[in-house]
Amino acid sequence: MKITREKPNIGVPVIAGAVAVIAVIVAIAIGIIQGGSPGESSCKSTIDKLKAMENADATEIENQIRDLQQADQDKAQKAIEDEIMADESDTLLNEVQIRQTYQGTVIIGDSITNSIVEYGYLDRDVVVAQLGLSVEYANEQIDTAIGLNPSVIFMAFGANDLSLYFEDAEKFKQAYKVQTDKLKAALPDVPIYINCILPILPSRIEIEPELVYYPQYNEALQQLCDEEGFTYIDTSFIAESDPDVYEPDGEHVKGYFYPIWLTYMAEIAGIR
Repeated sequence: MKITREKPNIGVPVIAGAVAVIAVIVAIAIGIIQGGSPGESSCKSTIDKLKAMENADATEIENQIRDLQQADQDKAQKAIEDEIMADESDTLLNEVQIRQTYQGTVIIGDSITNSIVEYGYLDRDVVVAQLGLSVEYANEQIDTAIGLNPSVIFMAFGANDLSLYFEDAEKFKQAYKVQTDKLKAALPDVPIYINCILPILPSRIEIEPELVYYPQYNEALQQLCDEEGFTYIDTSFIAESDPDVYEPDGEHVKGYFYPIWLTYMAEIAGIR
């Protein structure tokens, strides 16, 4: 069963117009109920309300529209999550499909990303990653990715950056932005998808206490995506649904995680 996205509902401007019309009808109806006819007082009240809507702060309206659009996107992504975690045999991409799907794309990251190659799902013409790599020191990988001239870019950094920036999530965000700025400048028409930092188990955080800040780093990544027009991919649901997916170190993940991750990324990016 192929995963399908929910089709978007009617546009936000149409919804806003419909709400305004309904507001007028309701106001008139109230006037009829209260006075037998839509008298002068009721009509004046309705006009006043419409004028208030007309004079509303444009920024506030834009924010409300953006919130509605984000809610729609979240709903669509939740539907994809539910389908993937249903564990149906024909839901996940198989190894051949993974290679076909990701042809011409690039995935940049650290050791978790590098394991895509180690487990044999993709090759170095797609995966540009290095063990222990932080986003600040990924200049070579960014240059390599640009040279591959991909149609889609996926990024997955953060676990190593926690040991570099500690609680300073803003500094991490700015370091990430430096690299995405390079990608945008070289490949302005290529969409960028940024993966979250996977949840880190308490047993690992006990050994490296600075890893406790990963939720703040994820919030910073979400902010970066909002500000720059990227798409944030939250894969935490995969790990949270199956604690056994972790290696004994409580940070890295086992091989069966990768088809789930790669299927989800492909669905979000619309390349499947």
